[in-house]
Amino acid sequence: MSRGGGINPFKWDQMEKLLGSKLPALPSAQQMDMLNDTSWVEDYVQQVLTKSMPVLGSSNKRSAGSAEVFDTHNYVIVKVKMSDQKCSPTVKVRVDQVRFDGMENGTKKIVPLPCHVIPHTSRSSFKDGILQVKMRKKKINKTYYEIPIRYL
Repeated sequence: MSRGGGINPFKWDQMEKLLGSKLPALPSAQQMDMLNDTSWVEDYVQQVLTKSMPVLGSSNKRSAGSAEVFDTHNYVIVKVKMSDQKCSPTVKVRVDQVRFDGMENGTKKIVPLPCHVIPHTSRSSFKDGILQVKMRKKKINKTYYEIPIRYL
């Protein structure tokens, strides 16, 4: 029986000799048919997306308004749309999130940040119904430091 399902074994052996190693056996016709049927991929992707995406409206019960997060080279900017100008929220910034207390209807909103920021450099402004918080990114030192090993 020849390797590769119908390919001349002499040429196969020449190819192995040229490459200097044994080549794996080629898939059979039945295995190739299974590889050509990719309908299962779409079902799998849909299933993974359904599991990973939250159901709209159920996860942010205590949040008010919508928040947009922009990640620039040096800054992270969070914009929150506010319909009521009369409310005066308190903005608190942590290295990994921003918290808006006293939003519309007395609710609070926590917005996770895509990277760490320096909280004390943050600035906020309100214009045309949008509250904007601008935070400087924390620089990450990616250099390796050699540390001594203590042998016990």
